[in-house]
Amino acid sequence: MNHLGKNIALFALLLVIAACKKNAPEAIPDNVFYTCSMHPQVMEKQPGTCPICKMDLIRTETHPNQQTGELKLSDEQIRLANIRTDTVRLRPLGEEITLSATLKENQNLVNMITARISGRVERLFVRNVGETVRAGQAVFELYSEDLASAQQDYLLARQSQKRYGETEPNFARIADAARNKLLLWGMTESQIGELEHSDSPKNTHTFYSKYSGIATEVSIAEGDYVAEGSPVLRLADLRTLWAEAQLYVSDLPFLAQTREASVALPYFSGRILGGKVSFVNPSLEASSKIVLARVELSNLDNAYQPGMQAWITIKGKTRRALAVPTNALIQDSRGVTLWIKNATGGFEGRMVRIGIANKDYTEIVDGLQPGELVVVSGAYLLQSELVFKKGADPMAGHKM
Repeated sequence: MNHLGKNIALFALLLVIAACKKNAPEAIPDNVFYTCSMHPQVMEKQPGTCPICKMDLIRTETHPNQQTGELKLSDEQIRLANIRTDTVRLRPLGEEITLSATLKENQNLVNMITARISGRVERLFVRNVGETVRAGQAVFELYSEDLASAQQDYLLARQSQKRYGETEPNFARIADAARNKLLLWGMTESQIGELEHSDSPKNTHTFYSKYSGIATEVSIAEGDYVAEGSPVLRLADLRTLWAEAQLYVSDLPFLAQTREASVALPYFSGRILGGKVSFVNPSLEASSKIVLARVELSNLDNAYQPGMQAWITIKGKTRRALAVPTNALIQDSRGVTLWIKNATGGFEGRMVRIGIANKDYTEIVDGLQPGELVVVSGAYLLQSELVFKKGADPMAGHKM
């Protein structure tokens, strides 16, 4: 090959090499990968489409000095995510349990007004559920031939006592027995006094309530015939109420520490009522393994009503413990995770073991040291971000 031919061949080879260099793919840094917004477990080093949903992969870049399981966020990202931290420290901590409860009538203050004698209801003075009844208030008027006959017997006995009382003392005992019978059948002292003054029996008689309360049941209507002992009105005195809750049998030893309780009502924001656990059912419900616990509440102004929902909180003894805000915890099937702000300004998840807890704070038995910064707001956002960048199980391999 002559000199010209060699030069042409060399020039062609240089063109080929230059073309290959021009078409060579750009090197992708180690901290850059491509993932799917719908399937974050998909991570590729080259752009393309998701093998699951065929969506275009999104370029994701991590901090070059970032450790595995660590997130680096800018100040703007921290602000937008509302990420806040708190210092881990020893603090007074008392265990507590919170129970869902329902307000109910105090059964010790429920009274039933019944018919003392058979007859027909002529008038009903309390007709509706919810009406307030005072002690001494007229409740119903009854027509009763038996009561009229008993009144006549009493008047005859009194007449005989007046006529033969000095010579026959038995008439006094007969008159007293007839008078007691009228009292037992529901007549008052004043009504018997009126009977003595008029000296004439009445076919109808008005009955009065001995109790105060709210009518929770009206069992009769005007024109009804009632037998002796038939229910007429059910009255509930609501000046005290019961807050009843279901307590797991595993929580029964907790009541050995204290019976002091506080009751919160969702209908009255910020109102906390003090009380004590006054009763725990000694009988266990076999099907559910729960027992009934009761707290008695004062309700002098009738602000609370049976049927209202409530929360009973029972607090145990207090001791100093290493604790963090309860809302900082992320609990799942693997355990309990906290997010920590480390010395380099990054965020890392850490699995911990917890001890006693209440609604505000939870004891950390293992996994944290005093002085560390724990994320108390935005922890779930950090967890989601780590899942997005690292895959479906970012805490895999972490054990406590």
